[in-house]
Amino acid sequence: VGIMFMLTGCAGILQTGSLKDAYKNYNEENYEEAFNKIRLVENISEMTDELQAELTYLKARTYEQMGEKNEANALYQYLKDQHSVSQYGYLAAKNLAKIETNSP
Repeated sequence: VGIMFMLTGCAGILQTGSLKDAYKNYNEENYEEAFNKIRLVENISEMTDELQAELTYLKARTYEQMGEKNEANALYQYLKDQHSVSQYGYLAAKNLAKIETNSP
């Protein structure tokens, strides 16, 4: 049992550190590395719905910054539909509304 707690704790620390690194890379406009860190977080251990929504939102923002609007919009729509009660669902809906307003 002790080993299980230790492994779970290590996975949590690695997950938290990788998430921080993903945000750091995003903020530094190093989008490919941000994606790598997001994938690492996704593969470390089970995630809560909130963490899944956060990672999906960060992916969408990263795609948007890279000019890949279709991928970003698909993820925003997913968040709006599937995580509507989370802050990330709200932010995604807000981004979709902004995109629709700016479309020709």
